[in-house]
Amino acid sequence: MSYISVGFIVAGGECVDTMGLDDLEGFLRQKGAPELITEIGTGTATFNALVDAAAVSSSTVSSRLSEGVERDIFTVSHRPTEHGTEKRYELTLLGRRIYDWAEKTEFERKVRELRRLRHERDTSFEQLIGKLNRDMEIRKMVADSDPLEGKDVDLPEDASLVPKAPSEEELREAKFERMEESLEPIADDQAEGSSE
Repeated sequence: MSYISVGFIVAGGECVDTMGLDDLEGFLRQKGAPELITEIGTGTATFNALVDAAAVSSSTVSSRLSEGVERDIFTVSHRPTEHGTEKRYELTLLGRRIYDWAEKTEFERKVRELRRLRHERDTSFEQLIGKLNRDMEIRKMVADSDPLEGKDVDLPEDASLVPKAPSEEELREAKFERMEESLEPIADDQAEGSSE
C-alpha cells in the first residue's frame, strides 16, 4: 500500500501524515462518498438535506459523514435553531480540493444530472402506477356492473361464456390501437407537469 501525503497536522512543530492516497481513494470509492462532497459543495448542508439529495440510505449517509469527518474531509458545526441545534457539514481544505477536481472533471455536473434524471424517472414511475391503478379500478367497475353469475342466460348456438382466444393478428392490432390511444394523453399529462 503506497502512502502519499494528502493532509498534514502540525503537532509540536512536527508534520504528521493524516491520510494516505490509498485511504482517500478507498473513501471516495465507497457508496455515496463523492456524491456527498458534491452536494455539500462550497456551502454547508444538514444531514436531512444530504439524505434527501443522495441516492443512498440515511444509514449510509451517516456512515460516510462520520468517516469523512475522521479523514478530515468534512467538518461539523452546530448552529442554533428554533428547536435546539442542528449539525451542518462543510468541506475542509482537502474536501474543497476534491470538490474543485469534481467540478473540473465535470463529475459534479454529472451527479446533479443523475439526480435530475432519477427524479424524472421516479415521477414517471408514479404516473405509470397512477394510470395502472386507475385502469384496474375502471376494469373492476365494469366487471362488477354487469355480473352474469347465477343468472340464466340464453345464448345463440355458436356463442359461449368462455371468451374465444384472439388470433395473433388480432392481438397485434389491439396492442397497436392501445399504444396509439395512450400516447396522446400521456404526452398531455407530461406537458402539463413540465409547465408548472
